[in-house]
Amino acid sequence: MAPPPHYIDEVTVGEKLPEVTKGPYTATTAIAYLLGWGGLYVRAHGDAFDLFEKHAALGIPNEHGVPEPPERVHWDPDLARRVGVPGAYDYGPERISWLGHAVTDWMGDRGFLRRLMVQVRRHNVLGELVTCGGTVRSVDLESGVVEIELLATNQDDHESARGAAEVVLPTRGDGSGAET
Repeated sequence: MAPPPHYIDEVTVGEKLPEVTKGPYTATTAIAYLLGWGGLYVRAHGDAFDLFEKHAALGIPNEHGVPEPPERVHWDPDLARRVGVPGAYDYGPERISWLGHAVTDWMGDRGFLRRLMVQVRRHNVLGELVTCGGTVRSVDLESGVVEIELLATNQDDHESARGAAEVVLPTRGDGSGAET
């Protein structure tokens, strides 16, 4: 069911967006995101070996000495630790989409997401929960633009990502119930 439309004249500075929680993060979550997103380096068989031959430094040898794509750090905790991170972790663009999810749920189908800027701040390792939300920072009734500050935190309240969004919202019109 689509969320009800949000109208510019109903928005107030300081308003909180409903939070969206993702997780707990699993290797399957990472692979499911990869399937939809289409990773750059995840290839199989001859296609993979052609890629590693053209870009020799790309492959990271696995426990059998066979080159693997660097993206394996997203579902293989041992490889992730070998390359210096705390464990297998999420994709940064996935977290950006989670914050976008919070914004688009809030604005409704008649709003327009004009700008989304997110800074990924830390790894979200397997097992973590991430809660995404935001706060309205400004409302311009004339242009219909709402500026939102965004924040994602894990279950330990560590900042995972932060950012900003600009949303254009419709007006109710002349009060007759007709929307513009």
